[in-house]
Amino acid sequence: MVEWGRETPWRQGHLVSDEAISVLGLRNSGNLDASTAVVIATHDCDLAQSPDSEPDVEVIVGRFLSKEEVDGNFTHAKNARKLHIEFIGADSPAWVQMEATSKRKISKDTLGGFFPQAELRLSPENYPIFQMWLASRYRRSAFPDEFERRLTRVTKVSDKILKILKPLGDQIVGIFFDVDDGIESTREGSDDTYTLDVTILHAVEPDFDTAEKAAEKAVQDLKEEFRKKCYEVETGRWKEIELRFCTAISEGALTYSEFKILKKWRLDHISLAASPQHNILSDG
Repeated sequence: MVEWGRETPWRQGHLVSDEAISVLGLRNSGNLDASTAVVIATHDCDLAQSPDSEPDVEVIVGRFLSKEEVDGNFTHAKNARKLHIEFIGADSPAWVQMEATSKRKISKDTLGGFFPQAELRLSPENYPIFQMWLASRYRRSAFPDEFERRLTRVTKVSDKILKILKPLGDQIVGIFFDVDDGIESTREGSDDTYTLDVTILHAVEPDFDTAEKAAEKAVQDLKEEFRKKCYEVETGRWKEIELRFCTAISEGALTYSEFKILKKWRLDHISLAASPQHNILSDG
């Protein structure tokens, strides 16, 4: 057994080798073949600590995906429960699916006898996405329960958002909401509308123009859906939710001050549609 020390070759985001997966029994019951992908979730600083103070390493047991299985709703940490992310390699890239509920702990003493898989790794661009996804489980934007109910159950505009973003994959980085200018309000009745400003953030790389066009098309589709579901032509009035504006900008143009104000609407923000219903968790 190799003694664990600060010189460990293991880093956050590393893939566990197929040999180690088999020996350590990390294949789950629903994924018994070689498509299992196990990713190190523990941070580098904790990995470097002695087993006496930090005895375990947290891993996520996921699986490799075919390109056809990649879902744009799960890329770029848009969904806090599931992530589709690309690992790069000398021969060809590989996509991996991870779920937040598939975390396991293994002892450092056990893992110390193995080395990480060398063929595939997260790119410098995807590594922070992986970190954001890990954190998103505990740091999700909270919206008023009534707003969520109107978006997901009354108007069902949330379903349209999912359909709009699903085929866009890496072109759309995220969608941000500003509800009632960030002021918590209690709304009662369909005429007492929430005001909503939407910002669709598109990628800069690898093709700025294509991503920009995709985001602008998404903006138009979203505007049409809100007008169809929330605007009464006869009265000229909004119901449930008033879409004040919807715009697309590049991730390179979003300022830090804007980022602090806007709340990212993650594509798993459908807690009120659960059965039985659950309360929406706050960021705190």
